[in-house]
Amino acid sequence: MLRPTVVLSPMWTHLLLELLCYLNGHEGPLQKNNEQTPDHNSQALVDGAKHALVERSNLNGGGTKLDMVGSGWGILFVEKLVPIIANLFLEAPPNERFSVSPEVIQGLGRCMNTRRDNPRGTLWRISAESFNRVVTDEVRQDNVDCRSDVNSYKLSRARFWKEVADVYETFLVGSCGRVLSSDVPSAEYITADEALEMSVLTVFGDDILKLQKDAPVEVLQRLVNCLDHCASRTGSLPVQTVGLLPLHCSRFSLSCLQMMFSLCSCIGNATLCAAASETSKVSISILMKRCEVILGQFLADENDLGEHPLPSVRVEETICVLQELARLIIDIDAANTLNIPPYLKQALGENKSHGRAHLLSLLPTFSELVVSREARVRELVQVLLRLISSELGLHQLT
Repeated sequence: MLRPTVVLSPMWTHLLLELLCYLNGHEGPLQKNNEQTPDHNSQALVDGAKHALVERSNLNGGGTKLDMVGSGWGILFVEKLVPIIANLFLEAPPNERFSVSPEVIQGLGRCMNTRRDNPRGTLWRISAESFNRVVTDEVRQDNVDCRSDVNSYKLSRARFWKEVADVYETFLVGSCGRVLSSDVPSAEYITADEALEMSVLTVFGDDILKLQKDAPVEVLQRLVNCLDHCASRTGSLPVQTVGLLPLHCSRFSLSCLQMMFSLCSCIGNATLCAAASETSKVSISILMKRCEVILGQFLADENDLGEHPLPSVRVEETICVLQELARLIIDIDAANTLNIPPYLKQALGENKSHGRAHLLSLLPTFSELVVSREARVRELVQVLLRLISSELGLHQLT
């Protein structure tokens, strides 16, 4: 594959920006600038290319319709171009790639979002796989050599994280775990789509949220809220229709819920960077609210249906929540962010116990669930109540 030599290292940025323009089916801004003003300096070309990309995105209203991606060049051309852009970006020198990373993420995201208009297409799949590779590698980069200009570095990273959040909000929330077509897909399509969705979700949780080192707090909140939005789909449906939810949709929702528990756990994150603790602090309050809503919905549905059985998907979701709550161990920083009375926090501090402090915030709900008609639910609630007693040191009195 042709690429700039070491001597022409600054041309990496120009090349990537030029190629990204073809994803939108427009004349490359560098080519246009060369025709009009061939003596432009290097930085002017880069600035012109970036301005053209931003302007084009604004003109399209941030849309992702199929005819806006690769128009004039053909989808097959774009499908071939996307992995080339990803490979070139991953091979580019750190000094050259960090400044163009927001544009690369944005371009891949636009191609991923063609799924809404063409669920059976190939472009969104290729783009999602390339996005996983690019965003994972970029998050893991230290970029120490790129920090000579601190202001420029911070600005570029802020734009990078903003674009990452935009992609996940649009693709994960808008396209994953949903029925996007009235046509009944084949089993092979469903399996392939579900596998790719799970791959995107795994990268999102394990490689982005857990490994990030410099994501702004407001971006972390956006990303965790994005995950929570996906996890809420099953619980937000009324009992009359939740049983009609396709299996792959409920599985994706449940997987997002389990990922939120994983983000809050200090067991798997013990060897990770300190930023994992920041992610846990942001996630724990959102997770507890989601658990309260799910358990509350289960109680309401059980009361409404009387002796009639609940839909299996509702019971499975509730059991999953109770099991994950019993497994979850949180660190002291996450425990301090919980909305529990100060005297309880003081008691936990005196007992040097905080790993299961999250259970205290749900104690009123557990008290109502002890009379549930579902035997498995009652058993799990009893386990949780014993864990609460142990957390408060009450087991020593019996």
